[in-house]
Amino acid sequence: MKNIIPLVVAVILGLVAVFAVSRTLAGKDENNEQMVEVVAATRMLDVGESLSEGFVYARSVAVSSLPKQHVKWNNRNMILGQKLVHSVAKGDYVLLSDVGGVTLSKGNIIGDGEWGVPVSFADSTLVKMLQPGDEIAIIGTYHLQQTVKKGKDVDAGSDVIQKTVTTVIFPRVRILELTGSGVLLSLPPQQALALTAIQQQADLFPLLRKTNDTKAMNRKDGGIYEDRTLTELAEGLNHIEIPAVPTEIKE
Repeated sequence: MKNIIPLVVAVILGLVAVFAVSRTLAGKDENNEQMVEVVAATRMLDVGESLSEGFVYARSVAVSSLPKQHVKWNNRNMILGQKLVHSVAKGDYVLLSDVGGVTLSKGNIIGDGEWGVPVSFADSTLVKMLQPGDEIAIIGTYHLQQTVKKGKDVDAGSDVIQKTVTTVIFPRVRILELTGSGVLLSLPPQQALALTAIQQQADLFPLLRKTNDTKAMNRKDGGIYEDRTLTELAEGLNHIEIPAVPTEIKE
């Protein structure tokens, strides 16, 4: 019995140590999360007040905790001088929706060093469900020409075939505004230029993402869809025959 007590104590101390280490590691992971400075209120702000520099400050927030319609600190000029349509408590975020009753200049909502790009989609069904601040992935369906040799012989010649592919264009972008059948985005110049050209040659479709989700950020994560994908899906499956008489319903 005397030998068991020290053993039990050792086990308990070991579990406490493991718990402490796990909490420490978790704390480190949280500290390593990307932080963003957003606009927050320095005091209680009432409806109808015009925002000025002294009414707001830069609040550092983890990317995973960002609200949908947050305003980045370096974009605060887009709301300064605007009247509030909602009250904002001291320390709370000042959101775009808090000045939603005021018409904002389109130029003011574009990010620093970025260009506004209107994007139209081949299917506007999802667009009707979206709102400013939502994050989407953009996929495109387009045609590619591929040269295929007719045979192994050097002189056999080749054929040019056309295939349809679907792939990810942008894995995550944030919507600034809705434009009927499409959206307005704010992108760095090179990406804005590329997207402008791509939508002239491809049918684009939006896919809704979870807000502030930092996973699947590489466009290659989505892979590529080709005509043969459906054929490969059918490989190895047994054929199904539909009976002439439907299965009887048992009561």
